[in-house]
Amino acid sequence: MAVNPVLAASRSYQAQLARLEANATQRLIDNYLRSWERLEGLLNKLLLDIGTEIPTHAQLIRMARYKSLMSQIVTELNGLQALTGNEIAGVGGLITLGEQHARELMALQIAGRTQVAPMFNRLPVEAIRTVLGFLATDGPLYSRLAQLTGVNAKFVADAIAQAITLGWNPRKTARFVRDAFGRGLSDALRFVRTAQLWTYRESNRASMVANQEVLDGWVWNTSFDKRTCMSCVVMHGTIHPVEETLNDHHNGRCVAIPLVKGFTPVIQETGIDWFNRQSEATQRAMMGREYYDAWRGGAFDLSEMTTVHRDEVYGDMRTEARLWQLLGAEPPVRVSVGVQ
Repeated sequence: MAVNPVLAASRSYQAQLARLEANATQRLIDNYLRSWERLEGLLNKLLLDIGTEIPTHAQLIRMARYKSLMSQIVTELNGLQALTGNEIAGVGGLITLGEQHARELMALQIAGRTQVAPMFNRLPVEAIRTVLGFLATDGPLYSRLAQLTGVNAKFVADAIAQAITLGWNPRKTARFVRDAFGRGLSDALRFVRTAQLWTYRESNRASMVANQEVLDGWVWNTSFDKRTCMSCVVMHGTIHPVEETLNDHHNGRCVAIPLVKGFTPVIQETGIDWFNRQSEATQRAMMGREYYDAWRGGAFDLSEMTTVHRDEVYGDMRTEARLWQLLGAEPPVRVSVGVQ
């Protein structure tokens, strides 16, 4: 079956966006690996100093080697925080890309050619940047980023203390501390990916608002693969006014496709219909065993698997509903770690 040219173009644009994301991701990962190489040597020296005499927590934090290690951890996390800020500052280039892609998708639907995209209204980059208030250096995104070092330094310090005071062997300790230090990388990746994707989508939408006289809204488009959450499955194919933000979750990869007046929507099948025709194995893999069993047992409808939470940076964000929410139970007690 031939792929609709609008959907084909949208996939091509998503692939282009993914390549830009991968470049930023690789820079952050490379920084993390270099940082860990420096920290691992200091951790090994600390473990050699300790030997077989397991210190108490109070004794550990008084050790010169421990203080040196923690000082370097803060230095490395500060470097990661600065690099993350630089990557976020660079997402402005996606404003032009997002605005251009929206016009090209409209042109494809009306004229069948992206070359006529200039016929649509075009917003200045600075006008769109003003709308994207979350990119302001004095805004909540950078305020949250400023917490990265402090939150993750404490997380790593707790991991070091736990491993050493429990008497774990050096290999297990190093692996545990490395994973704890990796929380900082996870936070950094989420900061950058979400800023990139949100900037691109909101630039898409700004272009659609500027050309709303030819639009009936936009359609939520999800890429179905093993990384797709059930919230995105449910939202696929839903129609929204141009004034509404595509409020995907952190790291969310969904995009909007303009819905041109007088033309049939390019997405004909909803995500729920798509999911219902998948095999049991696919459904179970995507939902998870507990969700699948509860759904098959009639505990909830698929449409209930998307919910909205308030984010201090991006506002309302859609995410997959927790099982306890779907079952009307009390939330479990949890400890929050990392910087969202």
